Amino acid sequence: MDNDYLIDFDKHKRRWSIKTELPVDFLIHYSTNIFQTNNHDLADIGESERKVVVVDKNVYELYKDDLNSYFINNKISNELLVVDSSESTKTFDNADNVIKFFENIKILRRSEPVIAIGGGVLLDLVGFCCGIYRRGIPYVKVPTTLLALVDASVGAKVAVNHLNRRNRIGMYYPASLTLLDKSFIKTQNDRDIINGIAEIFKLAIIKSEELFKLLEQNAEQLIKDKFQYGAIPVRVINLAISDMIDELSPNLWEKKLDRCVDFGHSFSPFVEMKNIPDLQHGEAVALDCIFSSCISFNRGYISKAELDRIFETARKLGLQTYHVDFLDFDLLKSGLYDTTKHRNDNQYLPLPISIGNYKIINDLDLAEIEKAITIFESYNE
Repeated sequence: MDNDYLIDFDKHKRRWSIKTELPVDFLIHYSTNIFQTNNHDLADIGESERKVVVVDKNVYELYKDDLNSYFINNKISNELLVVDSSESTKTFDNADNVIKFFENIKILRRSEPVIAIGGGVLLDLVGFCCGIYRRGIPYVKVPTTLLALVDASVGAKVAVNHLNRRNRIGMYYPASLTLLDKSFIKTQNDRDIINGIAEIFKLAIIKSEELFKLLEQNAEQLIKDKFQYGAIPVRVINLAISDMIDELSPNLWEKKLDRCVDFGHSFSPFVEMKNIPDLQHGEAVALDCIFSSCISFNRGYISKAELDRIFETARKLGLQTYHVDFLDFDLLKSGLYDTTKHRNDNQYLPLPISIGNYKIINDLDLAEIEKAITIFESYNE
């Protein structure tokens, strides 16, 4: 049975009440060197002999020969679309191009899951298209950036940007499978790796002291080795994914809007959209985490020593600790207002109360933003 449901008909009032639950079952697992011929993870996707692939343009340029060889050597026919994906192209127009591709190849609704290969933007875009095309077709995520590996790989949210707002049009539509191959990270430049570390940094501050210490003590080596060697990168990634799943699993559809994983996402959306493409998503999130920690310090939730550690660890990780827009009171006020509306007219602002622990507040006043700006600026003089 696809759904457990109950139908109750009240013959006197002439109305029906339908209650149903949609079961969710999706798998996230590691895959090593996913384009090697003897790795059958891609070959085993779906019931059809044909594979449908949407791949990020930059990823395709790097792995074109490997991907094509994989299909040839495994005697797999395929339909492939290459997409130029970035925050500035995560739009309805680009979504329309993907949907036209589905239509032109006459994709089968159930037996040909779309294989999305790319970073978080590509996974968001393809997931959104799969969610709305014919009221939903299955898809598989293959994240190729550190940021996507620890963030987009886990959640169910898919969206496009609209009206100059991030993810304004979207839905909850989880992939049926996510394949994690951290070897993709070795092709990323340092800035993109640091951009991904920002989401791990967020979780470390708010959720895991162990994760924070691992970042604090191994920052330089993690970046230098691009998360490729030894047990520490695996432990860092595993902790980050586990912490995300721990928070998302009981609240996948966000019935509750007071979520600790929204740490770093209260002021940053406005700042990020204003500065596209100069400021990347992770960079904006890290700045928000630091600024929110200044609010926490001002409230007495964390000590100066803990705030010092947050700034110092951010710098070790190569994260920005300063941006002029986090001194712009009007912009931050507008950002918080928009976030409050997004959270059903509640602030639900996650703040650290120690490294690895948090509380969610709903009573931040504007004077506190001004004080946090002063603290934020003092650490960057």
